[in-house]
Amino acid sequence: MAKRTIITLPGDGIGKVVLNEAIRVLDAAGFEAVYVNGDIGWEFWRSEGNPLPQRTIDLIAEHKIALFGAITSKPNEEAKAELNPELWGKGLVYSSPIVGLRQHFNLDICVRPCKSYKGNPLNFVRRGSGNAIEEPLVDAVIFRQNTEGLYSGVEWTNPPALVHQALMTHPKFVENFGSVPVDELSISTRIFTRKATMRILMAAFEHAKKFGYKSVTLCEKPNVIRETSGLMWRLARDIQKNTFQEIALHNTNIDAQMMWLTKNPEDYGVIVAGNMFGDIVSDALQDLSEDLDLHAVHSSHQMG
Repeated sequence: MAKRTIITLPGDGIGKVVLNEAIRVLDAAGFEAVYVNGDIGWEFWRSEGNPLPQRTIDLIAEHKIALFGAITSKPNEEAKAELNPELWGKGLVYSSPIVGLRQHFNLDICVRPCKSYKGNPLNFVRRGSGNAIEEPLVDAVIFRQNTEGLYSGVEWTNPPALVHQALMTHPKFVENFGSVPVDELSISTRIFTRKATMRILMAAFEHAKKFGYKSVTLCEKPNVIRETSGLMWRLARDIQKNTFQEIALHNTNIDAQMMWLTKNPEDYGVIVAGNMFGDIVSDALQDLSEDLDLHAVHSSHQMG
């Protein structure tokens, strides 16, 4: 039987160390594969103006599986300053290759199980009744939308006239920013689509049902971010009402959720959120337990 070809994406810094050690563990476990290096990361941004070259995308598309290390990301001005001088003035803008991979291959669902095990000295502990030390077991799974939200990459500094004109049709923009000179504006959009939002919510409920979790918690901010978080909450209620009545649905705001996680992390099973808030929640639970980062591929673009 032919060995599977795996594209290795070491990236930058610790990524190169971690990836080599991961392969060493796979070799020791008897896993047989052919590893082919893929170019990704800061050195390719500096030398080519593209941290995710097309040749790397083509390799992954051909072989369907990749092992990734880590990458460096820097703010826009710092990134431009590190470009090869031959690339200056060409209008190049750095964007995260991680986000680029997710969007290109429709890796829209990040599934992050977080589980504590008795005996781990890094487990979460707290003071209980009578000043006793308590060590509640954490068993939660975070579903994070990976391709939309604030990480969609639709941004402008000094937005073009057409964009500014569109923004000026919104009364809140006119009231608060209408008098701001265009060249003093920087804008990042938070985009949710109904299709992708439905997909991650269904995945969260299906996971809860399959593995016996009693609840799904939507962690967003619909009281302030009314359109995008509000869409997610409305869809979650419909899904729960129509398909998963046996699973309780809770609605929490990200700020309050962080407080409750540091007090009672054992109260949570499946948590689902958009990109930014899902990142925050999963990092918080990572500090309380062991975690594993997985990605689901959009059903219409299966990668094998």
